[in-house]
Amino acid sequence: MRRIWILALLINLSVFAIEGRKVEVRKPENIQVLIEKDITGAILEVNGPYYVFNPEDGARISSGLLGKRFLVHAQKDGIKWGEVFPGIHQIYITARSPKSTILVNGIQYEGSIAVFQVDNKISIVNDISVEQYIKSILSPLFPFPLESEVMASIAIIARTNAYYHISKGHGSFWDVEAKSFGYNGAALIDPKSILSKSIDSTKNLILIHPHQGQNVPFAACWTEHSAGKSASYRSIFRKEGNAPDRCVKVPHAELDREETKWKTVITKNQLAELLNVSSADKIELFIDKESNKACGARITEGNSIHDYNFIEFQKLLGEGRIRSSEFNVEDNGDILTFTGYGLGHGVGMCLFSATSLAQNGENAVQILSRFFPETYLMNLSAVPYKNSNVVDNRNEINFFKD
Repeated sequence: MRRIWILALLINLSVFAIEGRKVEVRKPENIQVLIEKDITGAILEVNGPYYVFNPEDGARISSGLLGKRFLVHAQKDGIKWGEVFPGIHQIYITARSPKSTILVNGIQYEGSIAVFQVDNKISIVNDISVEQYIKSILSPLFPFPLESEVMASIAIIARTNAYYHISKGHGSFWDVEAKSFGYNGAALIDPKSILSKSIDSTKNLILIHPHQGQNVPFAACWTEHSAGKSASYRSIFRKEGNAPDRCVKVPHAELDREETKWKTVITKNQLAELLNVSSADKIELFIDKESNKACGARITEGNSIHDYNFIEFQKLLGEGRIRSSEFNVEDNGDILTFTGYGLGHGVGMCLFSATSLAQNGENAVQILSRFFPETYLMNLSAVPYKNSNVVDNRNEINFFKD
């Protein structure tokens, strides 16, 4: 599929050299978030002046000064939003004034809204700045902020992950789905919060990693407590994600390891019910040797075998039962006892350790260097446009060495 945005909204791909490698990262820009998929209609409201464009050719097809509130839905001859747009199956709505607001089904969104029609259904995409996007997804996760340098580190990690998904989503109608990333528009964003200030203070900073001859953003994340080791992204998520493929020792979490010990006891019948199988006759764990974390589980159901990666297994059993990826299981007939250490999936930056490091005086750059060795910290505001000459940007980048 191809992008639906007008030419002025198309993305530039910038290429420049770092340590003898090419880097391909888009300039600071927007991310396209799918907020509704294959629905019959939605209440779309604009308060204040607005424009409506046809993304096919960039033509302005409608506008208003006082706002508009109607059901947007698909018709045989085109999309209808109060008025019918004959022969037009994609519309792009943007505010004409900074004071204008856009709401979809009662939820306010920053940026612009794109609606596209497939058959008799519509999908809705929010075209939003990356900075506003990460404020939205992080706000509900951190109602009580951590140390300021930890929050700055989290902002950089979230932005890196956003740019990774932008790079993977290029050429489609959207980059990420709102439900998968906890995106809820602008409702919970407090521009004066410590979180918002941390995001603003690190604006355009991302991590990049050498991967297959190029330096690229990668799937970056954090975990609550690593219990002493942070596993590689691929070992736990079973995806490459352009991420560093190594385990990182985390001394602060190792010292606190015993404080995070947990235990869950369930029957095999309960396990079978949670996994939606008829029986769970046997359970085996796949253990990542470097981190000693469980990257997956195998369930034997009669003559059938079911394999789950850790993320799937934890989701099915619930985070209250499987609290971390470092655990083992003891089979006592009909009773299974899970015993583990840590909290969370165990990949990326350990929040417990990062907090200790910040309290000991380390800044965000130093903290990130511990959890993401062999990566670069890049300021995207210094990235040249695509038609610029290739430049050596080494003086503007910090290299995280072991």
